[in-house]
Amino acid sequence: MNNTNEEQGGFLQRVQESPRTVSALIIILIVAAAIYAFSGNEEPQVGEMGTPATTEAGSVTNEAAEKTPRTVGEEMVAEEREEAATEAPEVPQAERTERGFVEVAQAGDGYTHLARRATTRWLSENQVDFAVTEEHRIYIEDYIQNRMGTEGLAVNDSHTVTFDLLQEAVSAAGELDESQLKNLSQYTSALQ
Repeated sequence: MNNTNEEQGGFLQRVQESPRTVSALIIILIVAAAIYAFSGNEEPQVGEMGTPATTEAGSVTNEAAEKTPRTVGEEMVAEEREEAATEAPEVPQAERTERGFVEVAQAGDGYTHLARRATTRWLSENQVDFAVTEEHRIYIEDYIQNRMGTEGLAVNDSHTVTFDLLQEAVSAAGELDESQLKNLSQYTSALQ
């Protein structure tokens, strides 16, 4: 037993003599606690949610246990989803006119986004005489974007992508050779 006291005294003495060791242990504990707290553990601890109703003997009643929510996190996530769904702005639909598609800019959109949406609509309505690959789509979008303008877009700005411009872009994309398509393949990740 005397050895045990000496060992404990030796450990405590080393800790007292080395504040760096204490600091390191405290930092390790803080990091471990932070990792645990942010690890996505959605299940509440026993004392976190409050105690369910107990009987006089101290056991949990089944009715009370069934009525208490399983996790507080699930309710909060569900409420946040409902709020996000109600706050999400309506995406204006493109209007089809006799000249083309009138595309409306959303937050973060540029001319390439407008061209991409118009191209998708046009290709879904029209047949082309070649298989349109992602490389072709990149070329078509870039072709249209280069002819639409360079000034910035504001939210709800509307621009018409004409059917003539879409047909011209698709025809030009059909004339691309293999080396040009291979070069465009480096940009296809934008379509993912």
